[in-house]
Amino acid sequence: MQNYELMLLLNPNISDEVDEILDNIKKTISDNKGVLEEVKLLGKRQLAYPINKMNYVNYVHLNAKINTDTLAVLEEMFKFEQNIFRHLTVKIGK
Repeated sequence: MQNYELMLLLNPNISDEVDEILDNIKKTISDNKGVLEEVKLLGKRQLAYPINKMNYVNYVHLNAKINTDTLAVLEEMFKFEQNIFRHLTVKIGK
């Protein structure tokens, strides 16, 4: 298993659904024998340029220990979730 940092930019108008999205991510990680070590809700912040005609997004930072197969499943999920505007995954360590 590898350590990964994931940064998500979420739709700012769905503050009620943020927990639901995070629960889906936690469930996907735990179902694939991974560990979600930390979740930071960084709040609503202004963007340098509009994304989907929005000037603000909710930032969420996740630290997880997962397999590469789990990472592929998560990134596929991020791609098709309409309330996740952007995502970035960074591998930590070797």
